[in-house]
Amino acid sequence: MGKRRSWTIMFVPNDESGTRQTRLDPFGVRLIIGVVVLAVVLVGLGMASYWKVASIALETSRVKAENARLTEEVQKVWELERLMADMLEIDYKIRTRLGVPFPEDWPGYQYELAPEIVTEEARADVGGRGSGSEGARVAGEEENSAIFFVWPVRHGWPTAEFSEGAGTAGGPHTGIDIAAQTGTPVRAVADGRVVFAGMDDRYGYLVEIDHGRRLSTRYGHCSRLVVRQEQLVKKGDIISYVGSTGRVTTGPHLHFEVRKNGRPVDPRAYLPKY
Repeated sequence: MGKRRSWTIMFVPNDESGTRQTRLDPFGVRLIIGVVVLAVVLVGLGMASYWKVASIALETSRVKAENARLTEEVQKVWELERLMADMLEIDYKIRTRLGVPFPEDWPGYQYELAPEIVTEEARADVGGRGSGSEGARVAGEEENSAIFFVWPVRHGWPTAEFSEGAGTAGGPHTGIDIAAQTGTPVRAVADGRVVFAGMDDRYGYLVEIDHGRRLSTRYGHCSRLVVRQEQLVKKGDIISYVGSTGRVTTGPHLHFEVRKNGRPVDPRAYLPKY
């Protein structure tokens, strides 16, 4: 039998004194090689993990910085919108008090309150519980559940809120005034039945719709009406056009009113946010 090969490692200092040597058998050599390879692999994995964590941290830092920048930009947009609202409010009041006509391109007329098209999904919001008392008989529905409306006009600018100061007749304001161009289509905010369509001493051409659930809506100061009493309407149907009829001292606008059990309530509770 041949001798097993072995390796000798010698440690020689610079002054060649105290030379030492260590003999390694094949198992010891393989063990050292294995430890070296394992160390190299571990170092490689460690470096890869470090760079991965570092890149994630760098990307996170970039995302946070971008979010902070976008938040700042959004804040600036909100501030500009509030400034625009204040300016439009002042401009509207000055024009109406002085009798100055509104230009066709007045910014408030261009503000979008609602989509151009009322989708079938939007109609389904009140489907089956709309006109008359039919919807009130739906099993399991709470009596005071709100019907979600659509905005009665697509483009316009809310100029007076519910109970904000005094109305044109000197009393509390019972609805929302929306400044819009004369002739702007006015749409039914929900399915219902027209219970009044005609001239009113205070609101001029007025439409009132019963939506069931003891909820009704009013649309005042219209220039003309396109529905008649007892007519059934669907959400989004055109019922009239914006005007300035009746006892009003402001420019063309729609007075939109919501009534619960015959008493005016804040329309904002039923309208989507724009």
